[in-house]
Amino acid sequence: MRLDKASFTVFDVETTGLFPYSGDMICEIGAIRFEPGKKRVEKFHSLVDPKRPISRGAFMVNGITDRMVRGKPTIDKVLPDFLRFIDGSALVAYNAGFDLGFIEQALGEGAHILDKYYIIDALRLARRLFPDAGRYNLGSVAGHLGIDAEGEHRALADALMTWKVFAKELELLKKEGVKTVQDIERVQVRRRPAASTVKDYKLKLIEEAIRDEKKLSIVYRSSWSSVLSRRTITPKRIQSGYDRSYIIAHCHLRGEERNFRVDCIVDASFEK
Repeated sequence: MRLDKASFTVFDVETTGLFPYSGDMICEIGAIRFEPGKKRVEKFHSLVDPKRPISRGAFMVNGITDRMVRGKPTIDKVLPDFLRFIDGSALVAYNAGFDLGFIEQALGEGAHILDKYYIIDALRLARRLFPDAGRYNLGSVAGHLGIDAEGEHRALADALMTWKVFAKELELLKKEGVKTVQDIERVQVRRRPAASTVKDYKLKLIEEAIRDEKKLSIVYRSSWSSVLSRRTITPKRIQSGYDRSYIIAHCHLRGEERNFRVDCIVDASFEK
């Protein structure tokens, strides 16, 4: 898909907490759809009634209260409209693993519909393209680039901010000879791609963490009890077994080296 013919949807979600597979839910979705070089920009926004309390920690970040979302459409009502909005576009998010985890959880058995989309992580591109930014949270990168961070941590404001950051990333990528969405996948982020399909996104995060000795925050489902837990790990290697693969990693919760089944990792993102 050529960049001058492509459509991109930059999206962001605000949530009741950090753990989609432990019951936290989306309480706001914001998105911007655009085509490079064209002035027309489409917007999508909805508050979402999560049918559960918003944690104090989430409120301190996004300022969304239970009263603000009470009586708003539930996620099963909002998702069909969101899926129509993104149809046929490449998806862009900042620290995409976090947002994808919540979208996948909300879709449930229908999450396979996302497999056809390219996901571009604007955070990973920022680390590659703006080496002097210092800090790489969205507000800091926006400030480094002279982009207004007003309204930060609300879904549509963060989608707008990410869109402006990504537009500058596209300018630099074009100067490097990137001409297609698929080329973005081959752009080196410390020798690793910044775009992938949803299907293999998490595995690429694991591989990058191993290579660069980074910490990963994972949600792990016990193969014995199906209980979900949040862990911080430093992956060391992937080991293939007879019928499944394992990560050998230092578990910071236990303070020891442990094995983690790859298929039991239901969510992964770089430790902030």
